[in-house]
Amino acid sequence: MKVAMFRPENRASFESFKREGIEVVHAPLIEIVEDVEEINRFAKAEFDVAIVTSVTAVEILRKHKLLDKLRGKELIAIGEKTAEKLEELGFKSKLPEKFDSKSVVKEFKGKLRGKIALIRSDKGDPVLLEVGDCEEFKIYRILKKHGKKQLEVVKMVCEGRVDFAVFSSRMIVKSFFELCEKEKLGKPKCRVIAIGPPTKSELDKRGVESLMPEKYTFEGILELLKKYA
Repeated sequence: MKVAMFRPENRASFESFKREGIEVVHAPLIEIVEDVEEINRFAKAEFDVAIVTSVTAVEILRKHKLLDKLRGKELIAIGEKTAEKLEELGFKSKLPEKFDSKSVVKEFKGKLRGKIALIRSDKGDPVLLEVGDCEEFKIYRILKKHGKKQLEVVKMVCEGRVDFAVFSSRMIVKSFFELCEKEKLGKPKCRVIAIGPPTKSELDKRGVESLMPEKYTFEGILELLKKYA
């Protein structure tokens, strides 16, 4: 089985897939850039609750020695990996049942007391702001990344030379189709997997049917792929 992946370079570990005999073809369609102004703004912030949306956010806080601001606060981690990373660094966090913004709002709205710091990227779903009295800190930006490697893998997907294409964010979907339109490549000619509802919705807009794992994680994607293997 050959699978195309497009997640950022700093998240490009596919050992668990390789152990299952799955060949991963990878080309990052987005890249992460820190926003120093927003990081400095967070350094001065006062809050009671923090919603941390990604491992990337945790790593940026750690790099800038801002993790101590989370001590004594109520923490919510979006995603198992985010929760694991926080626990590894000595922080306990609550984990929503589902890892998409709408589910977080549904589960926690009206249950969080005090000021909420929402720590995430500049491409987060606005619906998450509805969870309570939020202040948003967009400590990193997500930029599209297009080059020779990206074009090669996108062509493989559009020509059906892979079995699956995995999309792990809405921004990756947007970046993929921007490159498709630019190069007149059409749509994927293979099965498509969306990591969760926002990504699936973005694919639906473009008329692309997609499968979705029970758990909105890469482990969930691996379990889904194993069923087809």
